[in-house]
Amino acid sequence: MKSKEFTPKESFELIDQVINQAKSRFEENGFAFMLWGGAIALCCFAQSYLLHIGMGSQSWYPYLLLPLLSIYTMFYYSKKHSSQHNPLNQISSRLWIFTGFNIMIIAFGFNGFLQSNLIPIILILWGIATSVAGSFIRSKLLLFSGIILNLSAYAAFFIPWKQHPLLMGIVSLIAVLIPGILLYFKHKQNV
Repeated sequence: MKSKEFTPKESFELIDQVINQAKSRFEENGFAFMLWGGAIALCCFAQSYLLHIGMGSQSWYPYLLLPLLSIYTMFYYSKKHSSQHNPLNQISSRLWIFTGFNIMIIAFGFNGFLQSNLIPIILILWGIATSVAGSFIRSKLLLFSGIILNLSAYAAFFIPWKQHPLLMGIVSLIAVLIPGILLYFKHKQNV
C-alpha cells in the first residue's frame, strides 16, 4: 500500500480535522458528563445523609451504583461510536476507562487504608482526566472543570472527612453536571 506525502499545510489541516471530530464527539458526550455528574452527586449526597443519621458502616452502599453505570456507559458508547476510528477518540476513551478503573480500585479496595485521603485522591485523578480530555479537544470549559476538581481535592485535605461526600457532591454538580449540560446544548445548537 502506497502512502501519500502531505504538505505541512495538509498535515495541519488533517490534525485539525481529527481534533474537531473528537471535539464534536465530546460535545455530543455532554450526555456522559450529565449522567456521571448527576449519578456521583446523588451517591455523594446519599452517603452524606447516611453519615448524618448515624449509618456510617452502610454509607458507602450508594456507590455500588457506579460500577453498573460504568458497564452501561461502556456498552452505550462502544455501540454508538464503533464505526469511528479517530485516534483522539480512542485516546480519550482509554483515558476515561483507565481513570475510572483506577478510581474504583482505590475506592473499593483501598478505602480502609486511605481513609480521610480517599476523596481528595479520587478528585485529583478525576481532575487530571477532565483537564487532559479538555486539552485534547481544546475545551476551555473542561479544562476549567478539571482545575475546579483539582482545587477541591486540595481543599478536602483541610475539611473534616465526614464533609468529603458533601464536597464531592457539590463539585460533581458544578464541575461535571453543569459543563455536561452546557456541552449538550452547545452540540444541539450546532446540529
